[in-house]
Amino acid sequence: MILLEGDKVTLRSVDSSDIDTLLLWENSTTEPLYGVFEEQYTREDVARFVELQQQYPIAETEQLRLMICANNGERLGAIDLTEYDGFSASVSIIIVDSENRGRGYGSEALRLMIAYAESIGLQILRAKVLSENKISRQIFSSAGFVCVGADNFELSLPHSAIRSDLL
Repeated sequence: MILLEGDKVTLRSVDSSDIDTLLLWENSTTEPLYGVFEEQYTREDVARFVELQQQYPIAETEQLRLMICANNGERLGAIDLTEYDGFSASVSIIIVDSENRGRGYGSEALRLMIAYAESIGLQILRAKVLSENKISRQIFSSAGFVCVGADNFELSLPHSAIRSDLL
């Protein structure tokens, strides 16, 4: 179980209590979790995803989803590492409800994820942020990411010892 605590948010591993929330977020047509897909996810799809996230380390699944929770426990969104290869990974963030955006939750979640990425020995984090998403572009830029193409950002991380217990 991963638990990363900040001043405003806590990042934690997904668990079975998140299945219905993730299903709602994934299938939302107004606030989709990471884009709009033609097929709707089933509860079984999401339950299987959560089970894999709980049973296997990022080194095997090549992805990690952490729930972004307010200090009162409210689920605000999710932050993912994907395309993990032991050297680099892509990071993406969503704060689901628009009324929770602009409060620093995404920025703090990204800061915590960067620290986690360093602790597992990643050297590069990537992000794809569309040019019209000015707020997200600012969040990534403020965190030290550099624009390396129209919608592509990268952050070089200091090399640190890999903690195998986190992989």
